[in-house]
Amino acid sequence: MNRRHAIGGMVAAAAAVPLLRGQDGEVTDWVGWWERSKKYTLAIAEAMPADSYDYVPFQNGEGDAGRTFGALMQHIGQAEGFYLGRLGKGAAPQPPTLAGGGPPTKGKGKGPNYDMSKAATVKYLNELMDWSIATVKQLTAADLTRTFGEGKQAITGLSLLLNAMVHIGHTRGYSDMYLRNKGIKPPTYAV
Repeated sequence: MNRRHAIGGMVAAAAAVPLLRGQDGEVTDWVGWWERSKKYTLAIAEAMPADSYDYVPFQNGEGDAGRTFGALMQHIGQAEGFYLGRLGKGAAPQPPTLAGGGPPTKGKGKGPNYDMSKAATVKYLNELMDWSIATVKQLTAADLTRTFGEGKQAITGLSLLLNAMVHIGHTRGYSDMYLRNKGIKPPTYAV
């Protein structure tokens, strides 16, 4: 069993107990967490100088450590769009492409058609996180316990929120490493 699904399922079950008792304030809490997450994520994006958005700490790295800083920050948005997009509340903004470059190529945001500049990345994160907050605001307590997808893809709304937030935290952890490797003190954690 995938550890993300196992941990997410346990946390979702524990978090769903208050909902089953009729406490509808949970969605309001999630909106607040997303608003703080946006502020913190943008502070990280702003901390890196524009000329370092192509920085890769490990040239032969895999996964997050093999991405440029710009690609890493845009990956936060792409994954958030994937998780929250499954809730069916509207399509997420797409990552920025270079002028005349056509649609982005597939593959971890590394394709030649993506615009990984600081200006494009910060704009994308602002738009994406505004969409995310609006998506979470549309949720009801029933959406949190509802199952989205079928078979191996079945997941509750609460698990989608948890997966998205855990992914953001995990990836922001890498962004701190990028900043520290460049001699930049990361913003103080504030989510």
